Amino acid sequence: MSVHAQLREIEQERKKLAAKQKRLEAKASKDDALKAKFENFATENGYRNGKTLSKFLADIYGVTTSSDYTRRTRTKVTAELRDAIKSEVASGKSKNSVSKSRGISYIVVDKMVKGGYDHL
Repeated sequence: MSVHAQLREIEQERKKLAAKQKRLEAKASKDDALKAKFENFATENGYRNGKTLSKFLADIYGVTTSSDYTRRTRTKVTAELRDAIKSEVASGKSKNSVSKSRGISYIVVDKMVKGGYDHL
């Protein structure tokens, strides 16, 4: 590729980046205006700020946030647990119901049944 072709390519990329920057700045401006409007609405209606109003609405409508969830505790797989799960599945209980009743992921229950933990 010649030097002139590379320079043209760089110029095209600059134009694309300039257009993208213009679009993003317009979107940021629009988002800022919407946020300011929401903040004004919240304070006019007796809330401290928009965040307080958002939390209030989330409580009313039962919306949960990622901070409301806790991670599942890690299960220590023992020979006794493996044998108990294998016997439950062998007796006709589904792997899905065993995983939910024991609080263990379906993948781990499936691995136990297939012999993935037979070394314990």
